[in-house]
Amino acid sequence: MTESFEAFLDQFERANTAFVNGDSSLWMPLVSHSEQTSIFGGFGGLEVGWSQVGPRYQWASAQFRPSGAKVEFEYLDKHVGSDTAYSVAIERCTVMYVDQPDEFPHALRATMVFRKEDDGWKIVHRHADPLSPRGA
Repeated sequence: MTESFEAFLDQFERANTAFVNGDSSLWMPLVSHSEQTSIFGGFGGLEVGWSQVGPRYQWASAQFRPSGAKVEFEYLDKHVGSDTAYSVAIERCTVMYVDQPDEFPHALRATMVFRKEDDGWKIVHRHADPLSPRGA
């Protein structure tokens, strides 16, 4: 089970890099189409169910311009069970937003929940928000 999840994480990392270059085509097949799928995304908001989550992911990816950005993952924790898994990571890269002329450092705290479905591992929840300095 761990090997199949690690192979899935390789796909996820490639899809995440494409995502921050404005291409959601690798990401979308990795997301569960369940009505329990959810996202607390880096652009804010809350979406639950494929009918909300799918369009939100497409919108979010469209906020980035192709820039050659490559996401670096610092996994703080990962766990794989028989049919569920999670990861806690910092995702870092430098991106270009469609509405800004300059590159922007992009660092997110990302907690992901994955589920083994009939056709393989899928994203069932993503909570990502900007990494900011700790307050006092």
